[in-house]
Amino acid sequence: MKKILLLIILVSSSSQAQINIMRSLYMAEKPGYAVGQDNEMSMIGEFGLVIAAGNTNASTMTAKINTSQELKYWSYQIIGDLLYKRSTTQVNGENIKATSAQKMFFSTQLDYKLADPSNRIFIYGEYEDKRFSGFDYQASLAAGWTSRLWRDDISELKYSIGPGYSVSKYDEKKNLADLQGLIVRAAFEYKHKFSKQATFRQFVSAEAATFATKTKSETSLSTKLNGSLAMKLTFVMNHDSSAGEDSEELNTETAVTLVYQFF
Repeated sequence: MKKILLLIILVSSSSQAQINIMRSLYMAEKPGYAVGQDNEMSMIGEFGLVIAAGNTNASTMTAKINTSQELKYWSYQIIGDLLYKRSTTQVNGENIKATSAQKMFFSTQLDYKLADPSNRIFIYGEYEDKRFSGFDYQASLAAGWTSRLWRDDISELKYSIGPGYSVSKYDEKKNLADLQGLIVRAAFEYKHKFSKQATFRQFVSAEAATFATKTKSETSLSTKLNGSLAMKLTFVMNHDSSAGEDSEELNTETAVTLVYQFF
């Protein structure tokens, strides 16, 4: 009985040693989590246009560009989002054309990879100029911890959290004091591939402070039409508790856009 136990221990030790050697060789060839992604750059553009005529005369244009890259020690993401709407209304029997919605949004995030590249330190900044919202502009800057909980061929989940600083400058017509101060920013992103053609994405972010709370939820489903071209359905909810009495705290956007992946 002792000989059998000794034999089992020896076989187990030998198998474990072989596994460790194979793992060491594998890691030597592929160091780190993001192997095969170093210097990998992605640029994706979106465009949507809606023109209505008849009882309602309006034209709406949306455009977005998303650029990201994974380097050996760093990664970054830059997003630009534009929305423009022009409507025609009748005043004293005359058709008057005027801008009814206009938004410019820019954000960037820079990550520094730690020993485990799934864990990183980030710095994030955003700027939004949105007419008819009651604000001249809103901007925030945050830094902290970000981590990729998992990533495989089907799905990915990551989050970030950290302190920051926010500034909300009201439109002069409101005669309100600007809001600014320390915030805590948290963000979460989940992606899931149903197939090679269909991808689901859910993004949620929140900026909490003593003077206001901002939250954003973006849900999208994209379907490839060919190798580089896809169609995307997006639903966005923005909630801002500092919007003021004469402005809606919750704003929603629904868009169908064409997506082109440049590289």
